[in-house]
Amino acid sequence: MTMQRHFRLALSAAACVAVCAGCNGWLTGSDLTENPNAPTTAGRDQLLTAVGAGQTVFQTGDLARVFSTWMQQMAGTDRQFIPISLYQYPEDQFSADWIEVYDAGGLIDERALQKDALAAGDTAYAGIGMVWEAFTMGTAADIWGDIPYSQAVSDVLQPALDPQQQVFAQVQAKLDTALVYLACRSVTCSGPSATIDLWYGDSLPLWAELAHTLKARFYLHTATRDPGAYALALAQADSGISSPAHDLISWQSSDPNEWNLWYQFMVIQRSGYISAGQFLVDLLRTTNDPRLPLYFSSNGGAFLGAPPGGGAGAFSTLSATRLDPSFRQPMVTYAENQLIIAEAALQTGQQSIADAAFNAERASQGVPGKSGVTLNDIITEKYIALFQQIEPWNDYKRTCLPAITPAQASGVPGRLLYPSSAERNANQNVPPPAEQPARNWNQPNGCSG
Repeated sequence: MTMQRHFRLALSAAACVAVCAGCNGWLTGSDLTENPNAPTTAGRDQLLTAVGAGQTVFQTGDLARVFSTWMQQMAGTDRQFIPISLYQYPEDQFSADWIEVYDAGGLIDERALQKDALAAGDTAYAGIGMVWEAFTMGTAADIWGDIPYSQAVSDVLQPALDPQQQVFAQVQAKLDTALVYLACRSVTCSGPSATIDLWYGDSLPLWAELAHTLKARFYLHTATRDPGAYALALAQADSGISSPAHDLISWQSSDPNEWNLWYQFMVIQRSGYISAGQFLVDLLRTTNDPRLPLYFSSNGGAFLGAPPGGGAGAFSTLSATRLDPSFRQPMVTYAENQLIIAEAALQTGQQSIADAAFNAERASQGVPGKSGVTLNDIITEKYIALFQQIEPWNDYKRTCLPAITPAQASGVPGRLLYPSSAERNANQNVPPPAEQPARNWNQPNGCSG
């Protein structure tokens, strides 16, 4: 027993000498300041997951709900959602959404992802990061108009607001570079693994399709100012999302950490705050559209939508399918791509192409087609097919379709106020609410309803 004890003590002493001799300054180095269980930097895989989560919140969360009420697809029927659906909200209402654009999960992580990927020579991974960045910043420009971009995520403490048209041009350039990067076939262009890429399973051609559809979307958003953008949108959409199976949809599951955000809001957090909107319910019912029960629940076999601001009645809510915790929310889709083709072709005098694209989209929705489609046909179909997305609000601002009656005589808002706590209070380049425009550059004329 004594010999064993002496052996252990000797071994411990020898180990100490060996360690100490090999680690001069062992009490002053990073061993004391860096926790291996709490890394200070994230790798590409972690950044991609963070970006996807952040942009799912930005694209399918609060903004999608609010704009759905403004477009009367849904209606505010309780507490603060009643004034919000009537276009009444405080300046700081959407500060969290602004943060999703720039902070963790937004531009700061999208840029870090690209930087890390390019340092490793993985331009495929960088291209995916660029697609996410373009999606984020193009959407932000749609919502707020002039926004920080060229000086954002830099050492400039008070970044300038870039004009909306400049942001759209930068977004197009970013997507052009992304497409070049996504075409890389070198050994370093591996991209994320299929298990990390929760959206396209590391299929670079599908990311490229998404990039083309986003280019088409943002060209379309400038067509009120530049009719030549219709031809540009059509050319890009021809290479865009080619099948419903290629839609960009959010990642959700039955895990409470991954529940779809509409379920979290309407079932877990704020039951009754929003209900089915009267305009959309009536539109689907009067046209015998089979999507009515896919979108909404019935009360005793009847579908009832609420008017703006709510009212009395047993209003329908979302269907069981749409309120399933694991329902994956559409963000950019084949339906949108086909209807971009239809609108762009119609506006460039190509009726047969417009009809074909419109009917292809309708077939994918299980709805009969028609010939001689009009702009009203196309935008109304897009309004239905892109339910629960931000895009119908953007389409309305461009076309004043469908012909809803706004909840206020002033009309549907054309943009959101800049949030005070998230930006205006710290950035003197952001004007106070009274000095902000009512509409963005790409909506030169309002919609009277």
